[in-house]
Amino acid sequence: MMKENIEDISRFLKLELVPDVKINNGHIEDNFNLTIKTANNIMDYVERSMTETADKVQKTFETMASNITQNLEEIMQKSSSNLNALQKLTIDNEVAIANDFTTKLNNLVAKIDTRMKQHEDFITTSVAVCAEAFSHMSRGTVRYASVFMDSVLIKGASPVSEVLDPKSGDFVVPPGGDGIYHIS
Repeated sequence: MMKENIEDISRFLKLELVPDVKINNGHIEDNFNLTIKTANNIMDYVERSMTETADKVQKTFETMASNITQNLEEIMQKSSSNLNALQKLTIDNEVAIANDFTTKLNNLVAKIDTRMKQHEDFITTSVAVCAEAFSHMSRGTVRYASVFMDSVLIKGASPVSEVLDPKSGDFVVPPGGDGIYHIS
């Protein structure tokens, strides 16, 4: 029985198992070759995809860099234009302020000059009259006996005399001699 079993096993190995193993080895080799081929195709696809993606990314970066450079140039040009306009506006404002200040200062100087001239005229103007009237004790017009001093200077000159009429008692303000008078 053993011999029979060995023969059965031997026949089974020769007729069925070995050809099956050979066929399986062929399939394994075909599958291995197919796997290598598929792996190579996948690697080629990945490489092509990565190259295309890298090219697209590089092109996108180049476009972005170009756009950024162009935008920065436009910003610099607009900033320069705005700065020039602001400088012109500043200069125009400074000129307007200086002209306005000069006009107002000239007006002030003219007013001060006029006022100083008035004060100078006031200081260089004097009217002094001395007269006497004896025994006048009532109200009304004073008649003077005589005028013994009559000194009139209007703005440094002596254009008028006889500002006091002794007979009528009238005092006449000389032209240009307006101001405050003290009569005693």
